[in-house]
Amino acid sequence: MAHCAHSRLASYSHNTRTALVLRKRAAKTRAASKGFADGRTNTTPGEKAQTPSLGKLLNGCPLFFVGDDTEVNERVAEAFAEQLRGYTPLSTSKVVGEMNGVEDGDAVARDEGEDAAALAEAAVLETASTFVRTAVACRGGGGGAAARGACWRHIHGGIGVWLDGRDGKPQANRKVLPQDEAYSLAEVKVVFEACTDVEVTTQSIVPKVEEALIALTTNFERESEKKGMPDGQRSLAAKKLLYVKLGARGDWPEIQPPEWQPE
Repeated sequence: MAHCAHSRLASYSHNTRTALVLRKRAAKTRAASKGFADGRTNTTPGEKAQTPSLGKLLNGCPLFFVGDDTEVNERVAEAFAEQLRGYTPLSTSKVVGEMNGVEDGDAVARDEGEDAAALAEAAVLETASTFVRTAVACRGGGGGAAARGACWRHIHGGIGVWLDGRDGKPQANRKVLPQDEAYSLAEVKVVFEACTDVEVTTQSIVPKVEEALIALTTNFERESEKKGMPDGQRSLAAKKLLYVKLGARGDWPEIQPPEWQPE
């Protein structure tokens, strides 16, 4: 598999275009939103909010959904963006397609090869990792940037969620795929049974992801408190923000001093 590294000039060109495309997409979504505010979800009168604690625990930290099914990644990202008021859903595949004047990242891969599509997606991930309140769906199929370990330096700017679709076979009989090693870098893994109805699949996945994210973030804060961390530095969101501010150098989760440089 090719690395995600590319020249500084190419990176600047990609990132400038990527930022413009991402901001345009974000503006369209947020135009109809009143903002993140207190982390509440959209509810009707008398209805119990589904994720009040999750919104506060995330505190704007971006979410990155990875896995082999691009459409499932996109549907789950959209569901969380709707549930967490103020979050914007972004599809790396669609952004890559828009940047290249085609339908999606799969079309780029067909025309220019998987490496070209992955490099373009890596640029999208690099820019998206600096955004807050985004639910990012990564391209699946085993050829996307998320399937390459080197590209996770940017995904680690948010919380990685591996949506691991199964075909009903027992775990022991499941074939281990090359991309699984990269996907395993995610902080959260949710296993689901693949279904022909994507909407049904999405509805079954969302509660599991929500529960796992709440457990992850609350446990992180609990452990940080035990270590005597100051109040403002106890959350996973705060550590992710520090990681991005220091340049997303690939040193997650053991963040090195500011003067440290990757080899």
